[in-house]
Amino acid sequence: MVTKQVNPLGMHKFAVFYMFSEATSSMALQRLRRLRVMNPDAIFIPVVGMRQFLYFPGIVDEFMLGPTRQLRLIGPVSHLINSIFQSAPGVYRLAKEINGKVGTLTGNSKLTELKNRARRENIQTIHADYTPMIYFNGDAAIMNWFNTAGKTLNFEYLIFYEFDMYTTKPLQQIYKPYLESFDACFKDYEEATPSWHFYNYPPGCSSATRKWLRRRKLKTKLFRSLFGGCIISHSILKKLSDLNIDFSGEPYCFAEMRLPTVITNLGFKCGKLDFPNCRFRPIWQEKEIYENEDGGIFHPVKFLTSVEIEFSA
Repeated sequence: MVTKQVNPLGMHKFAVFYMFSEATSSMALQRLRRLRVMNPDAIFIPVVGMRQFLYFPGIVDEFMLGPTRQLRLIGPVSHLINSIFQSAPGVYRLAKEINGKVGTLTGNSKLTELKNRARRENIQTIHADYTPMIYFNGDAAIMNWFNTAGKTLNFEYLIFYEFDMYTTKPLQQIYKPYLESFDACFKDYEEATPSWHFYNYPPGCSSATRKWLRRRKLKTKLFRSLFGGCIISHSILKKLSDLNIDFSGEPYCFAEMRLPTVITNLGFKCGKLDFPNCRFRPIWQEKEIYENEDGGIFHPVKFLTSVEIEFSA
């Protein structure tokens, strides 16, 4: 169901959920300077993902603590155990509570520094996010923001924009082909099949997700996506909020399957973003970007381009 909205005075076409980590904050805020100039009519929500503190079994996790060459075997195994451990709603909520309590104490000076820097850039606020295993729960981070602050903003679509994305065109130009036909769009959106790595990672997630859907009398077809760059209508976020679906541990699967699966089976019309220059690896180099400039949106770009440096001068 494509939901058309009247555009009243003060309504913004886009709210941009601009997510980065503490470690990447310097580059992220510099990149944001150019993005805001290119997209003066969009609302930007800078979101810093704060460090996670609760782990089980408490040894190095290859994703949460960074790759460690000396622990190639232990890191992935620990991550799998952590994923299963965090899947229980009660544990998820406990982890989030601990992240917030401890993070506020240990990261307060860093957060204050970030907020002060943002104000110097005329950014009124930075949203601090304490979502457990944030790399795998981006949809939960979005709903936490929407339920606490986003409902007060007037926008039609939310864009999930990661700090290592780079655009050569305004967002309106990039996303315009999708706005009249879809409630949400994702890169690589299609039916999820057992050959996809996250179809059953963590173990049991596909059957648990179907069980969750059946309990709500929804269709049980599973879908997949790449999360970065996705666009989600305000109507979807409001519906999820009204249904008290905040993804805090349920359904038990990775956000790149969970969000497109849930909103498609709720009856919203989802589409596939044609973003050929968004990929997992390798990292884009500046020369490559401008040889393919018409592509509009690129990922991953883990450095400031010369154009962005000019904006920072």
